[in-house]
Amino acid sequence: MPYSVNKVKLSRIKIVTSATLGTIVLLIANAQAAQFLSTFATTLFPPNYSARINKASVGRNNPHRAMHRPKDNNAIRVYAATMAKKVQASDLATLGETLFNDETLSNPPGQSCASCHSSQVAFTFPDSATNAILGAVPGAVKSRFGFRLPPSVTYAAFSPPGPFYDPSVETYVGGQFWDGRAADLTAQAQFPEFNPNEMNDITHNLKDPALVLHKVESGPSGRMFKRVYGENAFSASPDANMVRIGQAIAAFEQTRKVNPFSSKYDLYLAGKTKLTSSEMNGLRLFTGSSTGRPGGPANYKDAKCAACHGIPEDPSTGPDLFSNFCFTNIGVPKNRTNPFYTNTNAGENPLGYNKLGSKFIDLGLGDFLYPSFGLPAGNVGTGSNNQGDFLAINGTFKAPSLRNIDKRPYPGFVRAYMHNGVFKSLKEVVHFYNTRNLTTVPGEVIDFTKPDPYAGLKGKPLQDRPEYASPDTLSNPSGNTDEEVGNLGLTASEEDDIIAFLKTLSDR
Repeated sequence: MPYSVNKVKLSRIKIVTSATLGTIVLLIANAQAAQFLSTFATTLFPPNYSARINKASVGRNNPHRAMHRPKDNNAIRVYAATMAKKVQASDLATLGETLFNDETLSNPPGQSCASCHSSQVAFTFPDSATNAILGAVPGAVKSRFGFRLPPSVTYAAFSPPGPFYDPSVETYVGGQFWDGRAADLTAQAQFPEFNPNEMNDITHNLKDPALVLHKVESGPSGRMFKRVYGENAFSASPDANMVRIGQAIAAFEQTRKVNPFSSKYDLYLAGKTKLTSSEMNGLRLFTGSSTGRPGGPANYKDAKCAACHGIPEDPSTGPDLFSNFCFTNIGVPKNRTNPFYTNTNAGENPLGYNKLGSKFIDLGLGDFLYPSFGLPAGNVGTGSNNQGDFLAINGTFKAPSLRNIDKRPYPGFVRAYMHNGVFKSLKEVVHFYNTRNLTTVPGEVIDFTKPDPYAGLKGKPLQDRPEYASPDTLSNPSGNTDEEVGNLGLTASEEDDIIAFLKTLSDR
């Protein structure tokens, strides 16, 4: 039943949403993934979402809660278990690996997928100095930078297609990229080719799939491409062959080379090694269970890590991915050293420049999902329906798997963390989770539900301001045991124990 809000009808949003989902489903080459996503087509919105749209104050009336831990038979867990049985090598995967490492495919040549996703660094960015100083990374045109850190490819195949709203965990889950804008790996692999700040295969300010396919045909991947797809493969349309490229790269990203499950933690699960006392205490703090397994007796302290980076209660239903692939806003501060903030020259980079300069705010899922309905990013500004963030998604990002979170080619190598690369060590990350809402005055807690959370503080905040400090989406300590990120009460030794455990997740 349509309703009217400033002459915008709910029925219109439903139609646009349906078309968007249809487009997403068509992009999915894997039939199982398509079936999975279509199952959740009706759960793109939370229950009673029409009421949420009609009531712009919903976020303030119903403060954001940390997500619930999925049950072992939840769709997220079932999809991951299914994927674990499918990880294997194939001719298609071999082609995908060749394409993944093909530096001729960018414009200008010189950048491949592996340039930003190196196997030596858990398929993340392989330059220590860039990670340490900037966090964001250059594209094929070296003066151009995006505004996010390249996410790790390892274990990304286990994220369910999406994003979709999962009522069992009361949040959005799934998809690829930090903002979930690609339904699955096949779709994701095609995005970087046409991003002006990445591989830049653009002609006359338009994406040019024919340019990519010409390079594939004449480059190191051409012969294998025809062997896999047939001698007449390049007679197909460029768009059809771009999907084939996505299929091949996705196949490679599902192999044991990318998802080996070979860490110390895996050996521990198999009974082939023991965790140190520090590592074991870190696992117990991580899961909030004295056994180290969710659902066990409560530990003396719970660091809340498993709320978004969970594992099944029953290890036989695995795999242990240390992610629920959920979207949440943990209050990450801006990375002010990111060159994207100064990338404001429309003449030099007409499709990828930053229109807002230093005022740019990354809205995460809100940057993608609202425009898919025909609304502006975040549902703010010109073209909005004046209901603001009615889905409570602005500033939320997908929780990645923590496997290989500390993998590096040598001890002094610097890795960047969070969606924008603002933190440079696991110590910074864990301390941030522990103290985000605290100040230099013991016992003082910053309340981000207030109009000005920093007004009247007696002490100096221990962490920089969140980039998006919305009371609608920011998880905020309130005395509720599900909502204590930012005031965990961990000691320095307990922080170190969690880090010691996280190091056991590095594949060997």
